[in-house]
Amino acid sequence: MKVLGVCLTVVGILLTLSQAFPLNSTGSIAKQSGLCEFDKQQCSNAIGSFCPQCDANGNFLPRQCWPSTGSCWCVDVNSGIEIANTLTPPGVVPVKCGRGNSCPYGWTSYAKRCFIFIDTPKTWTEAEIYCQFDGANLASIQSYEENHFLMSLTRGDTHNFPQTWIGGFDAIEPGYWMWSDGSKFYYENWYNTDKMYNRNETCLRMNYGCNKLHTQTANYNLPCVVIVEENTTL
Repeated sequence: MKVLGVCLTVVGILLTLSQAFPLNSTGSIAKQSGLCEFDKQQCSNAIGSFCPQCDANGNFLPRQCWPSTGSCWCVDVNSGIEIANTLTPPGVVPVKCGRGNSCPYGWTSYAKRCFIFIDTPKTWTEAEIYCQFDGANLASIQSYEENHFLMSLTRGDTHNFPQTWIGGFDAIEPGYWMWSDGSKFYYENWYNTDKMYNRNETCLRMNYGCNKLHTQTANYNLPCVVIVEENTTL
């Protein structure tokens, strides 16, 4: 009965938020055209000129070919920069090109996952709904190195580490922390070893105190870090 009550409460929150914040308008992660699509729009109309080949996200396809010359080469899918020693002339079987960084445009790859920092403050529930609408989640942290990477991502070009929502929560069972993306909660970097500060603080933020993890009430407004698996189309 306790779990059922929690589930009904969560459903009520979701229904309320879906009415207050239409997800098909401002609630989804903005779809952006990649650099390839921009370059393609700038192509010359002259016969024989080169125009890049793009994927559905507007990023470069891993292999680029110039039909008028018959040459092919591999590129970085985000920047379009040619990868050294991959150019093949006409009549030669092109080398196999991997996708390399296969994150959506504007996202950053780490450990085969893609991350982006959203600096618009939201409550934890709003932030998670915002993520899930496009198949993403608030970020989970699996290691010290990944925590350091996320700290750098939230800092950006500043010298500050803003307190930021991540995907940890213990709303189902007090003290039993889980990640909203379903991964196991292994990594711990608590500001204090006591994880049971206030029973109203059921959600997790990073960059607290000496850049530690700390609990917070779900209705607090903070920026957030979003995560998707590589090769996800948004």
